[in-house]
Amino acid sequence: MTDSLLKKLGLKVGHYTDEINLTGLTVFIAEEGANIGVDVRGSNSGTINTAAFSPTSANDSAHAIVLTGGSLFGLESSFGIVQYLEEKRIGFYTPAGVVPGITGAVIYDLVVGSAKIRPTHADGYNAAQSASFDDPEQGNVGVGTGATAGKWLAGKKMKGGFGYGVSHLEKGIIVAAFVVTNSVGDIVNPKTDEFYSDAGQFELVNDTLSTDFELKRLYGLISKQPLNTTLAVVATNIMLSKVQLIKVAELSHNGMARAIHPIHTTLDGDTVFALSSHSSEQKTLKHLSDISIVDLIGLAAANAMTKAIKNSILHATSIDQFPCYKDIYKENY
Repeated sequence: MTDSLLKKLGLKVGHYTDEINLTGLTVFIAEEGANIGVDVRGSNSGTINTAAFSPTSANDSAHAIVLTGGSLFGLESSFGIVQYLEEKRIGFYTPAGVVPGITGAVIYDLVVGSAKIRPTHADGYNAAQSASFDDPEQGNVGVGTGATAGKWLAGKKMKGGFGYGVSHLEKGIIVAAFVVTNSVGDIVNPKTDEFYSDAGQFELVNDTLSTDFELKRLYGLISKQPLNTTLAVVATNIMLSKVQLIKVAELSHNGMARAIHPIHTTLDGDTVFALSSHSSEQKTLKHLSDISIVDLIGLAAANAMTKAIKNSILHATSIDQFPCYKDIYKENY
């Protein structure tokens, strides 16, 4: 039996899903730690502990990444994950005991389901406890449960979700992207009904606005409220440093830009976490320079990102006010 994708990446994934209140969280656990780089492009991000992994910080590895619904309130779930890691003695060993390294980010999903129910400490613990090397579910699951897309002025409202995509390189090297699509922008072009990631180019949907009324509506694209964010975890089985992974995270955003329009707006909190797990296969490319390796992994990550975003939409199911792709385009099935 061949190892699963996650086993090769040295990464466990666990979901907590609340189908009634339309929220949830997804946790990624590297039991032996993982080198990590973070890049934030959206202007309304909600994150935890990302500064600890900045280029000038002392830390270069983490043990868990949490992507959670519930906006800022959902960050409570991260401490349930910390409790689980401490109990399992997963973390940095200090004179006073084990201290887990954790980071993560939130999406705003309070406008669907119940705004009063958010992922809790117990939910985070349960998600961490359920984490495994099994292929993760996609669609309305975990952090993708209440995710939505197409919420800008000219957008086409659609159910978002959680999905993943993989790029395979030579010598068994893998680059995978795990994403929750909760964007202000569209994933499907409203004019052509094609996935932006398939079309190869973008077309500005509203390039003929002329009246003062229409132009005023463009303020903030849809509203003044930061209700959107696309989050991703990119993982590879080739060992890279923190600084190299920061560049990989930067390049990964190109995949978002190919798959979502518009992207990285002032109303989005788009964030990518890139990691190399210490318990992965740790492949090498000895015939390439460090610079070339980083660019190669970054380009592969961008491709995996477009696949993950498309899969998050294809696997989603409809909720009130946000029909899923499969229900909108039934003739394709």
